[in-house]
Amino acid sequence: MPRQARQMADSGIYHVMLRGINREAIFIDVEDPPRFLLALARAKAKSGCALLAYSLMSNHVHLLLQARSEPLGDTVRRVGVSYAVWFNRKYGRVGHVFQNRFRSLPVENDAYFINVCRYIWNNPVSAHLVAEPADYRWNSCSPLTPTGLVDDRALDGLLPSLGRAQLAAPVERPASESKPLGRPRKFSTAEAARLLEVSCGARSFEEFVKLDPLDQRRVVCELRIRQVPFAVIAAVTGLTKSTAHRVQLAG
Repeated sequence: MPRQARQMADSGIYHVMLRGINREAIFIDVEDPPRFLLALARAKAKSGCALLAYSLMSNHVHLLLQARSEPLGDTVRRVGVSYAVWFNRKYGRVGHVFQNRFRSLPVENDAYFINVCRYIWNNPVSAHLVAEPADYRWNSCSPLTPTGLVDDRALDGLLPSLGRAQLAAPVERPASESKPLGRPRKFSTAEAARLLEVSCGARSFEEFVKLDPLDQRRVVCELRIRQVPFAVIAAVTGLTKSTAHRVQLAG
């Protein structure tokens, strides 16, 4: 069945959503989000697009982009490929990082533009990660946003005179966003144990600790990419939570 053609925006503005394949995590430790933002900055510089807002969640990303000289698809693919190559190399994996086809929704009027901005800024609030949008480190509302990454002049020209603080109040999910993106699944100890056995053949603590340290790191990374919590990883490997975290970051 042929894919449905993307809706094109006369404004050039789109709400773009990228999510991890199979709802897997795309940001695992603190080094990962800055690397994605670097890929985004480089793609922005090459494409000439404007970045108006963003929010990086554990297994999905929201971007508000205004395409200019380069088609939107080329820009988004540039970001995804750059980050995926780095991510796979870091975690010793192969294959897709992001779901094959990103989602994009055209933003054609002021009311919808404001609603999408507020929705993106409040994503971490809705996920109960922070109390205020500006408290979230990987959100364009954060005071720690890299200088020059967001096109503030373009954004301010599109926003009303209320200012961003008032606009960052909680908002309902846009009507076109009928389904939640990439909600993490919960893993039981038994499910994690099955994943452990498939990944390395280990069926017990004793078998896991006999693995080469590089294999241990590979297994822990695989479980984390699938969003298995450190507490569950500890339960099936015999490691402590802090040790499992150190194993993931080693090498």
